[in-house]
Amino acid sequence: MTVSLKNGKEANIRLLNPDDKESLYNYLQLLSADSRSRFGPHQFDRQTIISICEQPVNGIIQRFVAVDDASDLIVAYMLIKQGMIEADQQRYAQINQFFDPSSTATFAPSVADAWQSIGLGTAMSAFIEEELRSKGIKKIILWGGVQASNLKAVNFYKKNGYQFIVSFWHDEKDNHDMVKEL
Repeated sequence: MTVSLKNGKEANIRLLNPDDKESLYNYLQLLSADSRSRFGPHQFDRQTIISICEQPVNGIIQRFVAVDDASDLIVAYMLIKQGMIEADQQRYAQINQFFDPSSTATFAPSVADAWQSIGLGTAMSAFIEEELRSKGIKKIILWGGVQASNLKAVNFYKKNGYQFIVSFWHDEKDNHDMVKEL
């Protein structure tokens, strides 16, 4: 799906494919140190990226990318996992919050620094949410939460309907768990 953005650029949103190895690796390497420190569902090394791109789409984890129409470069990368990662499950269980894995998905988004705040994250999230609704997903939680100091991301999630659940401390940082009802 092609989306037009606030800055006049266009991006194509689609699933990651095996031919995206170099482009995804380059995307992750070009993220600012700040963005890299806030996105951590997997390692950024070349071997990990090759392995990710060669994995068949199995429905448990789906990886979406946005590709700049002009340069053909990946400018956003977002993961969706059916159910929850174990650390999130344990943390939510401590506050007596339990989610049905068949109707819950875990979300890990990233957008290239130069492409933030122009509508790409919102467009991509809406595209992914439509896919999730069609599969019977009713709730989305953030993969590992969001760092409380990442005000841009916290505001993005609030603007897009995520509700604050609880704060928690991880890796010497204050974080927030947030959930969106679809």
